[in-house]
Amino acid sequence: MIIQFNKNFLILLFIFYPFVCLANEDITNAEKWLNNISSMTADFIQISSDGGSAQGKIFIKKEHGFRFEYLPPSPLLVVGRGNWVIVQDIVEKTSNNYPLSQTPFSRFLSDNVSLTPNGYITSSKKKNGILKIKIASKENVDGHLQLDFSLNPFQLRRWVIIDQIGTEIVVTLQNHRFDVELPASTFRGMPINAE
Repeated sequence: MIIQFNKNFLILLFIFYPFVCLANEDITNAEKWLNNISSMTADFIQISSDGGSAQGKIFIKKEHGFRFEYLPPSPLLVVGRGNWVIVQDIVEKTSNNYPLSQTPFSRFLSDNVSLTPNGYITSSKKKNGILKIKIASKENVDGHLQLDFSLNPFQLRRWVIIDQIGTEIVVTLQNHRFDVELPASTFRGMPINAE
């Protein structure tokens, strides 16, 4: 299960999302919400269509970064700070750095979120109290990203990534807490010491 999950995470990490939006009030509201977070924590559950699953806690603080702290049996720790995403395997004691701009995180977990760049089409619809924002390639060569927001209260509840071969990764957030104190150490990786 861990090998399967790690593969799913790498699929998530390497999908590129340059976006274009059809400007509307719903998309503008979503951008404002993402940009106005000062700090937030939430529990998450991650499930992929090929059977991988994991859960943990996410921490976000503007101008500091984000952190995905996975619960066992997943060995992963993911920290985004500055222009980099650090992916660590705590059990194997490995650490890899990736440019933030080359991950989907840059679009909705960065300090300056924009859902309106070029090359992609963004659409939105409301159904059963949920705003769904879907971003897909104009050329239909990549997968797509969907962000789901609850309307009352307005909060990011879920994101869905479908890659170009159809693997779907769903991350659901719950138990949101806002304006929490998060020390700078939250956004550092774990020391990885070679044996």
